[in-house]
Amino acid sequence: MWLAIKSVISLVVSLLLTVFPNSAILNGLDILELAEQKEGCLLNASIVSDVHIDVDWPIGEWIWANGLNDLERSKDTIDALIVSGDLTNYGDAASMESFYNIMYDSHCADNWVIAMGNHDVGHVEDRPQEQARQEFVELYNNLNPAGEKIEKAYYKTDINGYRFVVLVDDGEDTWDHPDMAEEQYQFLDASLAEAADRGLPMFVVCHVPVEGVNGQDKIWEDGGLGDCSDRVQSILEKYENVFFISGHVHTGINGPLVENAFGFSCVETINGVNYINLPTYMIINRYGVPWGGMGFQMEVYEDEVLFRARNYGSSKWYPVYDHSVPIV
Repeated sequence: MWLAIKSVISLVVSLLLTVFPNSAILNGLDILELAEQKEGCLLNASIVSDVHIDVDWPIGEWIWANGLNDLERSKDTIDALIVSGDLTNYGDAASMESFYNIMYDSHCADNWVIAMGNHDVGHVEDRPQEQARQEFVELYNNLNPAGEKIEKAYYKTDINGYRFVVLVDDGEDTWDHPDMAEEQYQFLDASLAEAADRGLPMFVVCHVPVEGVNGQDKIWEDGGLGDCSDRVQSILEKYENVFFISGHVHTGINGPLVENAFGFSCVETINGVNYINLPTYMIINRYGVPWGGMGFQMEVYEDEVLFRARNYGSSKWYPVYDHSVPIV
């Protein structure tokens, strides 16, 4: 009973903070235009997840385009747009192409870091998963504003000197039970090792969270990386200042209230690795701000990585849900 009461309290507070963000909370920030909070930002990236584009539901395409328009109005350069999977709702080619075309037309960021999710590979019966991954690669190569080419759906890229590594479920017929070949584990390890001597934070983007992190085990028992989790974590923990960015479980951006009530947060540091779990951009969220359109503006400074909560759909900041992670 007490757990249910806590859940209701969390939802009510989240609703109030969403609908009535007062000036004291906003600290005088301009809610209509994206801007850096302070000077000295070395990397400025917008991160969202679970866009779930479906060409048979045009309003979803409009919602996605509207959020990217918020980025386009930014007073400062957006170095990268990061999307942590579930770009489409059913993984069909037309919806995947629509997702990319909307991004390309928006001119909202200089670089893309895009990961595939389970909805992008497993919903069309007559479309093999490897075909879906290859179509993803082709669209990325044809439209990415940075002009970088990738060979596989898992890849690495550097932005402003910061290493990004994208992981993907590369099994067959695994849809909600991710699988990774040995080659991908080795790729992850080598990609991080290659950039570790720079002394800069490194970012791994994967749609599905590792087991037991960011409340995954409480929110969705089977919603983690499963058998892949231990191997991925063992690699991440070899290096300093690694940030693992995921989505998938549709948890709202949250803060101390949820952490005190339920024992988890959307930003956590465990065994030296920083885990960030993103809300769904398109659908209602749980255990935090419930609305769609939410994500983080991720700003990297010399001494911290700052995650600033923003609703890109309504152009509102939520400083009460900001998270600062120190760089060691």
